[in-house]
Amino acid sequence: MRPEQPVPWPLVVAPLVLQLAATILVATILQPPSNVDVAVYSLRYGAVLLFSYAVLVGATVVVADRFGDVRELLALHRVGVARTIGNALLGLAAASVVAIVLEPVFHGIRAQGFTPEPFPGGAAHAAGFAVVALGFAVAAPIGEELYFRGLLLGRLLGHGPAIAVLVQAAVFGAAHFTPAAFPVLTLYGIVFGVLRVRTSSVLPGALAHGLNNGFALALAVASA
Repeated sequence: MRPEQPVPWPLVVAPLVLQLAATILVATILQPPSNVDVAVYSLRYGAVLLFSYAVLVGATVVVADRFGDVRELLALHRVGVARTIGNALLGLAAASVVAIVLEPVFHGIRAQGFTPEPFPGGAAHAAGFAVVALGFAVAAPIGEELYFRGLLLGRLLGHGPAIAVLVQAAVFGAAHFTPAAFPVLTLYGIVFGVLRVRTSSVLPGALAHGLNNGFALALAVASA
């Protein structure tokens, strides 16, 4: 079922703007540690992450619901378990190879990464890390795939799949506000966009995205 009319561009952009505004507001109120190397164990930082992506998901779903079938507009189509896992692993491998190849040139991984402090111990810090991990490995991939590969890519498909994949990937890269990481993040966006077009679903890309973020966080903390 296709929507009766395309989503107006101001409303396509609105979820991203609302997420940024909500993140700034909540961060101002909660005052999480500014150093991400320490914030990874902070409940307040985790709360900001979760709230930020809850706003992105909520606004994306509201916009989609207003203009048609949410499942169609956000590409929430069922894909077989084996196909989902297979495509996710293929996407994860492709994204990882791209990141490794580009790192000596752009240093994008280093630019967007962090070197966590050793775990300081204590239940509060353990809870903080659990919430931050939930934000990185679950909330962020779900929110970003629904918005970038669901709403945005879907709105661009009228210009052809190649243009849709490339444009949403560039916006994805720019939205992280880390210039040195723009090339590698854009290529991640291309990989996840191709998965969405290839499977007609955001689910394989969301799984690949979550695995990538989860592995990166676990490796960084394990190396602390």
